[in-house]
Amino acid sequence: MEQPRVGVIIVAGGSGSRMGGALPKQFALVGGEPILARTINAFHKALPTARIVVVLPAEHIAFWKNFSARFEVAKHSIVEGGAERFHSVKNGIEALSDAVDLIAVQDGVRPFATKEMILRAVECATKNGSA
Repeated sequence: MEQPRVGVIIVAGGSGSRMGGALPKQFALVGGEPILARTINAFHKALPTARIVVVLPAEHIAFWKNFSARFEVAKHSIVEGGAERFHSVKNGIEALSDAVDLIAVQDGVRPFATKEMILRAVECATKNGSA
């Protein structure tokens, strides 16, 4: 079976208000690396040819561009999120090329998906239409 062309949308629109920190949790450091960077890098490691789109609130885009430049973060593009998660995912889909066969959507603060988990999900979605 031919490998599908995969696009990845990482939605990182949370405010982190429940955590009570100064920064939203997607920017918190875990092991010296922002959680969002870990999520991006996990998908890049599993799917190195996939286009990765990160969806952020407008007020976090400039911060992320500056902050992420201090770390090793796989190539990704950034789009502005919407009022609700649905709108943010829609904006991410619109930012992907028509040349993708499969779209993976991941929460930006879920950085511990392994390469094997990601590849199993892609395989399942390829076989069944979704996973």
